[in-house]
Amino acid sequence: MPYLVRALCGATIGFLVSLYIVNTYFGGSINFVVFIGLFIGAGAGIYFFRR
Repeated sequence: MPYLVRALCGATIGFLVSLYIVNTYFGGSINFVVFIGLFIGAGAGIYFFRR
């Protein structure tokens, strides 16, 4: 897969997980955690979806 596709897949997974964590534990008030999860997910997507 190209780097862009891997980054988007990982960023989507990281966004959804961090959004769930923020809404469950922080009441949806901490938005920077969502962006941190987005960037970590993009990096993890590039790393884990390699072939």
